[in-house]
Amino acid sequence: MAMLVTIERIERRQGDKGAYHLVHLAGGQRLYCWDARVAEGLAPGAVYDIETKGDRFPKLVAARPVASPNGAQEAPSSARPQARVRASRAQKLEALYLAKEALGPQGSVGELIQAAQALLDWLWEGEDEKGGEG
Repeated sequence: MAMLVTIERIERRQGDKGAYHLVHLAGGQRLYCWDARVAEGLAPGAVYDIETKGDRFPKLVAARPVASPNGAQEAPSSARPQARVRASRAQKLEALYLAKEALGPQGSVGELIQAAQALLDWLWEGEDEKGGEG
């Protein structure tokens, strides 16, 4: 059966026949998903056109993101593999220096480290597929 649903949350569970995902939908309905690729492509809060099988214990067999007025929804960033490497010492020092300059003398050590980490995260995002900055 096909229907439009909003995903509330996803739980990974272990059953007698192996691991599965319990997918909670808006309105309290639950679906059982035995295909990890399908479950890992879902994002809480997103709307999907799904296909299910069974009545008593409905199984989620396919899910496609539904286009919104802003275009098709993308898979969550956590579902996309990222080829991110650790920052070098020089990059960390440069980020700390830039963060210190931005915060000025009133910034605490914790604020300095947090700002430097945010700067490194922003720098590692790179460009999106449309050629703009991420």
